[in-house]
Amino acid sequence: MPEKINQQLIDNISQILKRSLAADATLADLRSKDKAKFKTIFAKDAGFNCSADTFQPYVEEVADDLISWQGTQDKQLLIALVKKIEQLFKVLANFEQTNSITVH
Repeated sequence: MPEKINQQLIDNISQILKRSLAADATLADLRSKDKAKFKTIFAKDAGFNCSADTFQPYVEEVADDLISWQGTQDKQLLIALVKKIEQLFKVLANFEQTNSITVH
């Protein structure tokens, strides 16, 4: 297994996990104030299999994809995984900026 790629994927997913926990807490707060009424984080055509109104299910999906890729080393699976990670980083960054979230 290309160890550098594997480690980079693990590091990225770890960052996304930390950031998603803060974002999901903010979403819960916004919903309690009736300010977050959307049904899903990503559109159906975004490449994710899950559909959720919090980030956690999407993080679980990329973690599952990582485990699958570790077992197969399939190039197409790697490409799809990297695209999902990029989308999560982008949406989390936009959400954090909009809602003034700081993750330590």
